[in-house]
Amino acid sequence: MEQIRSDLGILAGNSRVKRDGCGFITVEAQLFAFEAALKLAREELDRGMPLPELSVAFDHHGIFRLQFLAENLSNSQKRHPRLSHLHSSIQHVFLPIAEKYAIALCDIHAIHEDSARQHLAHLLSTQEIPERLSRRILHESPALPDADKKLTCAAITKEYFERAVVGGKKSCTQLEVFFEECKWSESLAYVRGLQLSHLLGVSARIRLNLVNISGEIIQGEWTSPRSSSQETLTTPYA
Repeated sequence: MEQIRSDLGILAGNSRVKRDGCGFITVEAQLFAFEAALKLAREELDRGMPLPELSVAFDHHGIFRLQFLAENLSNSQKRHPRLSHLHSSIQHVFLPIAEKYAIALCDIHAIHEDSARQHLAHLLSTQEIPERLSRRILHESPALPDADKKLTCAAITKEYFERAVVGGKKSCTQLEVFFEECKWSESLAYVRGLQLSHLLGVSARIRLNLVNISGEIIQGEWTSPRSSSQETLTTPYA
């Protein structure tokens, strides 16, 4: 009898949300990645396996909980939102695909940049981070060496991966990441985030899957802390 796998996590794309000057919400959704991820989740269910831990990441400007959540949520829902807790205009973008694969929006975690930044700030203030790792977390402009250092894209991406692994009721030992290349994120940022995840203690095996505009998946290799320990950064998507 095939063993039931209950330790799989899936990150279903890295989308962007923003409000314009009139308050209208614009969603730049990675729907090809979202569909590829939900298709895999449905295949797991159809094989009699539990629903994997599903998450979607959101980049944004401003404070997420003040701009993009639905009204009348509990404090717990505000801290750990699902897609069903987001503004209705955001839900409507993802709902048709979720309905196609019969997966409820309330079963999909929403990971956002605010919580990622807060956790990284806490990490940097409470732990001694080796310089070789802090350089991957923070960067500063060579033209303004005295300016405040900013978090790198790799650091934010690392947080998305870690949240997708431990964000649910259980920690996952495997994480499938589906993403699309876009103007605000590049494939190398995902690779750097993956390696930083392992260097900072994420023990799950992670696989990057690039989804193109035709819905085709370019599948990466499974990586673990052992295989990500080298300092040289490489990418299968170059």
